[in-house]
Amino acid sequence: MSQFRCVWVWLVFLIVFVDSIRAHGPNVCNDQQMVTYKRPTQKSRWVSYRKHSFWKGWETKYRIEYYNEDEIAYRLEPKYSCCSGYEGSIYDCRPVCQKKCPANSHCSAPERCTCDDGYGGSECQPICLSACGKNEFCQRPNQCSCENGYNRKSTRENCLPVCDEGCGDHGFCAEPGKCQCAPGYEMVENACQPTCDPECGENSYCQEPHLCACSKGYKVDGQGKCLPICEESCGPHSRCVRPGVCECEQGFAGSERGTNCQPKCSSCPENGSCFAPEVCMCNPGYVMNGNRCEPHCERDCSDYGRCVAPNQCECYPGYEETGVDRKCQPKCSKSCPNGFCFAPEKCVCNNGYLMGRNEICEPACSAICVHGSCTQPDTCSCDPGYRFTDNSQHVCEAICEGGCQNGDCMAPNVCICHEGYQPDDMDPAKSVCQPICQNGCVNATCTAPGECSCLEGHTNSSASTCKPHCTGGCEFGDCVAPDECHCRAGYEKTDQGCRPQATTTSSTPQPTTAQTSRAHETTSEAITTPATSDSTTSERAGDPVTTPAAKLDNSVDFLHHSNCSGNCLCWIEFDDEGILSTAKCAKVCVDNQDKPCLNLAYCHCDLPSGQLICKNDDSDDEDSSSEETRYVCRVVQPIKAQSEAEVRLEASKTSSPKWMVIMGSCAGIVLGAALAAVATKYYRAYTSRRHFETEAIYADCL
Repeated sequence: MSQFRCVWVWLVFLIVFVDSIRAHGPNVCNDQQMVTYKRPTQKSRWVSYRKHSFWKGWETKYRIEYYNEDEIAYRLEPKYSCCSGYEGSIYDCRPVCQKKCPANSHCSAPERCTCDDGYGGSECQPICLSACGKNEFCQRPNQCSCENGYNRKSTRENCLPVCDEGCGDHGFCAEPGKCQCAPGYEMVENACQPTCDPECGENSYCQEPHLCACSKGYKVDGQGKCLPICEESCGPHSRCVRPGVCECEQGFAGSERGTNCQPKCSSCPENGSCFAPEVCMCNPGYVMNGNRCEPHCERDCSDYGRCVAPNQCECYPGYEETGVDRKCQPKCSKSCPNGFCFAPEKCVCNNGYLMGRNEICEPACSAICVHGSCTQPDTCSCDPGYRFTDNSQHVCEAICEGGCQNGDCMAPNVCICHEGYQPDDMDPAKSVCQPICQNGCVNATCTAPGECSCLEGHTNSSASTCKPHCTGGCEFGDCVAPDECHCRAGYEKTDQGCRPQATTTSSTPQPTTAQTSRAHETTSEAITTPATSDSTTSERAGDPVTTPAAKLDNSVDFLHHSNCSGNCLCWIEFDDEGILSTAKCAKVCVDNQDKPCLNLAYCHCDLPSGQLICKNDDSDDEDSSSEETRYVCRVVQPIKAQSEAEVRLEASKTSSPKWMVIMGSCAGIVLGAALAAVATKYYRAYTSRRHFETEAIYADCL
């Protein structure tokens, strides 16, 4: 039983000891606070893996896997801080007083101040047990000191007032910083000065109480006045006003020391001087005129001049002396051609001249100079490129070197054509007005607006077209040029004209009238392209084209020489290799608006081949002007009729055996079945994988 009592005693002793050695000071409070910490936990998750089977192949399956992971937990922990009304660390909690404690006191508890030892009262003043003397106060507990402005040499003496600057002779310190004079003296500018009654006179001072004396530099005269002393004489019109200082009398002025005094005038005119106070006199050579001293010239100056110095004249501004008599005349810096200087920088024109914009006298003409300028009074001169009209000396007309026939000369070498005419050149100086024929002229020239005149050897076939004329006629042929007949196919030229050929080697039937007219037709589309060969003509150009290789006895493909004229609407460029692959038409030029086109003036016809040979009409390019280009006329080729045997042959080529169709159908069915089997297998594998992925996602969510 005694053993249990000893254990309880030791436990009580241990609790008291632990409380005494706690890790913080007094006035500390304990608050419980929720804090977080991490603790390990075990979790599970689904993991995928691959498995192979004979029937399904490789498959993706899932299994559970366990792993450790830290999670956040919460617990209560004590938190120590100073109690309310205290501040600082938990080892030194100090009370807080919101209102600051006065001097000589300290904050002993929250919102409570206590005076220090030796101090008391509401403001905690020092306390002296024995009372302090006159002009003293209790500075520290039981210690007296002199008040401000007082001092004492030892503790046994009384506190006396102090004057820092001293009071000087005849004075003493009556209060701190305040002096007081002895009897017979008074305070003047912080010093005690003697007083005299009555007061001392001018330039004297009170030397002792009731005793006056003259100031330094002054002496007493017979009347008892103190006068200044000047050791040197001040001179005339000057007096001594201060010791050693002279001053000029009123109306005079001199040096700073008051010597050399001269009469003074408030203002004297130029070239004048002050003769007496406020009295002026002019210098020699000048005379007084009102309030000015003007120079005097014994001989009067000329007009527009003035006397600027004694016996010296000068012209007014804008005038200058001219001639021997030295008279003043107006001056013009730019001179006055065709006029005279009337006033400074102002000219007046002579008769027949008027002042121009540039202040220059220009000739005047009573009549206006048209396309010219007035060069002399009432005399006009034409501008360059103009001349006087008939019976006129002031109207000028433009000059056109070409004559400007069928037009009006509007400016030098600029001709404006009349209605129905147009210039034949872009250069106005070389241009000639030519008549305009809207429809063009074939084998003719345009001689008047809308009128064509046939060339020699041609006759009118229409208002704008002329055809060659053969005097003897041209039966069974074509008149291709004046008195030049070209026989048609199947005919030959004889002395009697074109006659049927006696024998023929061609098995080709003679062309009918419809075929002949069809061969003469041409397309209206303009394309100029060369060809490569006879075999590729239809492949490149797209339409049948006659070539030099065409047989003369084929009336459809044959290009007769009548195509070498403006009647062909489509000329195609041709070379040794045939028609070009980029064949395009070139039309025949009718006027300048048709360009680019073929100008028949630079072309000639090759009758044996039926080709049109043209030279390059580009006058700017010298190298290309000598080159020649050949053209053939594009015509319509008739469609050739096919026989019944040819139609059946083509049908047999396009037909295909039935057994080939049957074999193709069977092959398609087999291929479709194989594709369906492969698609089914891959669809099942895809569906199985999607099922396991869905289960894994669901397990993670749980």
